[in-house]
Amino acid sequence: MECEQLQEKLRSDAVTIITSIWHGINWDSVSSRRRMKIYEEYQQKIKSAARTGKLSQFIEKLAEKMDSTVSGVDASEVLKIVREVESNDYDLEILDILRSETALLVLMMRDVQGELKNSKQTK
Repeated sequence: MECEQLQEKLRSDAVTIITSIWHGINWDSVSSRRRMKIYEEYQQKIKSAARTGKLSQFIEKLAEKMDSTVSGVDASEVLKIVREVESNDYDLEILDILRSETALLVLMMRDVQGELKNSKQTK
């Protein structure tokens, strides 16, 4: 795979992963005051969790830090990504993207969620 294509694929996979963890957050345990700065907190915790050598460890760390449980369709999609990334030894590349492009990835996640909300409203 060409370098730019690989970077785009890994970026897309990173957004899928952080979105899946976001969906699994136990929002009952998040105070209204904390929710005001939740995106900033999420960015910081993504950067912190990405300081590892394996994508699977990143997912475990971030889910634990955010009190999140990835399940259902999200879990199967994340598992598929982890298997693909780890079998091709792209762990360090995707973790580098998660550390260096955190703000962009969270914005992309928010954009995807906005699209989901818009599609639900039109139905």
